Amino acid sequence: MFKLSQALILTLCLASCNQVNSQSKDQTQPESVNSKAQPVAAAASINEQHKANASPAKPSQPILDEVSLQDIEQLHNQLKTLTQDVSCDTTMQCQVEAVGSRACGGPSSYIVYSNKSANPDTIKQIASKITLFESTYNAKNKMMSICQHLTKPSTQCVENKCVKLTNTSQETF
Repeated sequence: MFKLSQALILTLCLASCNQVNSQSKDQTQPESVNSKAQPVAAAASINEQHKANASPAKPSQPILDEVSLQDIEQLHNQLKTLTQDVSCDTTMQCQVEAVGSRACGGPSSYIVYSNKSANPDTIKQIASKITLFESTYNAKNKMMSICQHLTKPSTQCVENKCVKLTNTSQETF
């Protein structure tokens, strides 16, 4: 109940901030960029770089204007396949990676994996690609999402498997 009331208050505050910003467009913009808007801005700048570097001879390089839900789903499936073995010997082998991008900002989820069976560099690369694709898709399609801030969960090796610890202070706000 407490989380629900916090979510409602946060939603109302964000909605009123959006109305204030849209009503006062003539005012001076702040010098710093809102951290929640950075993934969209980063995706836009990377998208422009891809357009500038793209040539007809290189069709294998993805053009970010053409990101579809199917592309994102394929990457998620690839990530799940690589991280399905969560076997571990110690808690140090259990890792967490942020995945995706919500329209309001921040990751859409976190994935728990074991570096005993999965290469952390590969996982980070795929997670970054998913984040870029989702951010681009959200910006292109003017998507909306819940503005719940997810924090990085804790993990632990329990019965030789990496598990996400729930009901901890780090879970969600």
